[in-house]
Amino acid sequence: MRNHSSRFVANKELWDALREHVRKAKGVRAAIAYFGKNGAKLFPLKAGDTIIADVSLGAVRQGVTNPSELKILMKRGVAIFSRERLHAKFIIAERTLIASSANVSRNSREILDEAGIITTDPAAVQRAADFFERLCTEPVSRKYLDRCVAEYRPPKFKPAVEKAPRKGRSERVPEAKLWFVGGLVSEDETPLMQQLAKQAEKRLRHPEKSEVGWIHYRKKLKFLRHIRFGDWIVDCIRDGKTRHVGPPAQVLSVEEGKQPNGKKYAAMMLESPTDGESMALGQFRREIRAVEPSLDRPSPRTKPIENADHADRILRLWTPRGRIAK
Repeated sequence: MRNHSSRFVANKELWDALREHVRKAKGVRAAIAYFGKNGAKLFPLKAGDTIIADVSLGAVRQGVTNPSELKILMKRGVAIFSRERLHAKFIIAERTLIASSANVSRNSREILDEAGIITTDPAAVQRAADFFERLCTEPVSRKYLDRCVAEYRPPKFKPAVEKAPRKGRSERVPEAKLWFVGGLVSEDETPLMQQLAKQAEKRLRHPEKSEVGWIHYRKKLKFLRHIRFGDWIVDCIRDGKTRHVGPPAQVLSVEEGKQPNGKKYAAMMLESPTDGESMALGQFRREIRAVEPSLDRPSPRTKPIENADHADRILRLWTPRGRIAK
């Protein structure tokens, strides 16, 4: 029996998966309700692929579907169908189905919080293929697209405005099981950290092989809002003139408050491997430069590793007990 898998993806990981499958698979079938500006570049369908979208005159006049982008796909050899009531978003790439909330637009790729499921379950893939075939009843001709181009009007309502969020708006939520935390400096344990560590000991899931670690900040930084219980942390700490990358640890809590002197603080309390080994930053950079090149620098910055495969490859640089893998 053929094994199959399913996994949840969101935001950058979702879009990375969509683009990778569209590029590599032959005969991609895509149902995308609205296909916006720069869609042909964002979603690189090719000769032999098929797309169904809402290419009705109503959608075109509202600007939610950009017919000029579909003309580019048609020139590539993509078969195009229209369905006025379409609201589904899924692709079938050979034996893989990706069903998600994402339309094709810059908003979707860079600003909105999108989520979906990737599955290789044969039954799900077949049902999606059958549904797709039933949708493809209205082929779009070149002549009709020309009319749509003449009727097209740029979108005016806020959800379709394709620009970066203004200051003060809610930020897109990073969806990552691993965070690289940089810019840290080794510091001595304080009474406050001792107290927080003692409280966190009760939350250790594997006290026989782990201990409480911590990262202390003078204030609550923005990225801490997105840290969740159980997230993995790999930190880079400068001790004197050298930098080391610590073994993976898991978040127990994020604490914030005021010290007795009135100054604010924030702290990540971590479940760290008791016998864990730190890796020299130079070695870490050599190991990850092909995986996450943005971390290959003398002082890498804090960032979420939103691609699950990349996160797993970084975590596998250490054994489950936190020793450097040979």
